[in-house]
Amino acid sequence: MTKDLIEKLKNLPKLRLLIILFTVWQYVSVLGMAVLGWSNSLVWLNTGLLLAFLVLCPVYESLLLLILSIPFSVVLPNTRFNSLPMWRVLFLGLFAVWLVRDKKFRIKNINFLPWDKYLAWFVGIGLALVLLAAPFKAEGLRQVFFLLNVYALYVVLINTLKSKQQIFELIRYVIWSLAIIITLGFAQLIGTFLTNLDVFWVYWASNITKLYYGTDFANVALYSNSWFSYSGGGRELRMFSIMPDSQSFSYICLIALCMGTALTRSVFKHIRKWLWSGIRFAGLALILSGTRAVWVGMAAPFLAAAAAFRKNFQKHLAEKFLWPFIIIFVLFAASPLINQGLSLLQVSKFKENFLSRAESIYNLQETSNHGRILMWEDSALYALRHPLGIGLGNFLVSFSPGSRAKNYNDLANQIDTRYNLPAKDVSAHSLYLQILIETGVFGFIAFALFWWSVIRYLWRFIRYHKDKQDFLVYFVVQALLMVLWILAAAVFDITIFNDKVLMYFLINIGVAGVIVSRYQEYEEHS
Repeated sequence: MTKDLIEKLKNLPKLRLLIILFTVWQYVSVLGMAVLGWSNSLVWLNTGLLLAFLVLCPVYESLLLLILSIPFSVVLPNTRFNSLPMWRVLFLGLFAVWLVRDKKFRIKNINFLPWDKYLAWFVGIGLALVLLAAPFKAEGLRQVFFLLNVYALYVVLINTLKSKQQIFELIRYVIWSLAIIITLGFAQLIGTFLTNLDVFWVYWASNITKLYYGTDFANVALYSNSWFSYSGGGRELRMFSIMPDSQSFSYICLIALCMGTALTRSVFKHIRKWLWSGIRFAGLALILSGTRAVWVGMAAPFLAAAAAFRKNFQKHLAEKFLWPFIIIFVLFAASPLINQGLSLLQVSKFKENFLSRAESIYNLQETSNHGRILMWEDSALYALRHPLGIGLGNFLVSFSPGSRAKNYNDLANQIDTRYNLPAKDVSAHSLYLQILIETGVFGFIAFALFWWSVIRYLWRFIRYHKDKQDFLVYFVVQALLMVLWILAAAVFDITIFNDKVLMYFLINIGVAGVIVSRYQEYEEHS
């Protein structure tokens, strides 16, 4: 009976309309809960509706709906786990439905990409260290389950995409999902203009942040967050949207810029104009995020595209991917005028100066830079003394002497005076040092092999098809540029482990990997 119903639904021409209606309802309901005081029990209603869709509809359509639902994934209201987001239940639900529907109960029946084995090694090493060496095993297991939970969506995606048409459609849905977050970022920006800064701060933390990330993080955000930076005695505006911080929001803009640029190759001229407008707004949002790590990291993909253009390697393609960076450079140059315009709109006056913030990157005595260097030194020394690692989710042990003898909750909630944050929210401010401390030398090698495998796999494809002016080739190129950008930015932060950033990252390289593995088949049927 269920199979017959699925077949009927598969042929319904209005199934896409149902996906859109579900998305619009989620937007309205989340807005109602955040702004109008609607009951949080609506979260359970939304979760139930989405789970029903997963069970009754084809896996591919369910995948599209969940991707569009990422911006509306708020915390499930419950008394035991006050920071459990909807997506964790939904991703596991989709994975379970896919397993049953496609009968993929054996590993050998599941398709993987070449780099997945290194991810398995990395998580396996991290899990072994959690079980054998970590002082706080429960926290380590939570981190492992988190990674596997996100990975579940990725596995369904790379096993579900079967045609060029599906790939193109899914990419459009991802772009829309990213666009929703960026648009909400501008709504948040306007909110800072229309009210007193302190009123906005308390309101956003008590309502939107609490809805999305739970009570614990909302309480932290009330006294310490990265929504605004402080330099020269003034407060500088930063855009962060529904993300927990401006750093993770800048990664959303980064991924949107890369994917959106590739999409301009495959759409009609009139749609392309709207898409380039969106790319400009994403570039402006990236600047307004005030995230220096992503600004510096931009050098890696820009130099790669510039070198390809100079050496006449896929010049037509390199030129297209240089434009987003040129747009960002132009916006930086125009930032004094942007600052003046923003100042006229504000109710609560505060300073914004993106050029001076960019210049502070090279000032090693600047407060944030100095603190980061000290953290790097401490982390590097700890890694030298503990080459085998301490276990995933146990980084806080590295900067808390005597922490092995303490209760985790006491230690995690202890305020670190350098960052005015609970110890559980402090990181190494470098993905590489964080990985080295938590998973040791062997975990770091597995992690490095993952990235190397991704770069080599994508690069071989691009080099082989260097004369093709095909959207699928363009998409693989943007995935490689995204990887270079993230790797460069990761020298300064660990934002790739934010849940939404990790989702979009895995979706991006998952689609690129499917294109590479099936490209010959697509050519034969085109």
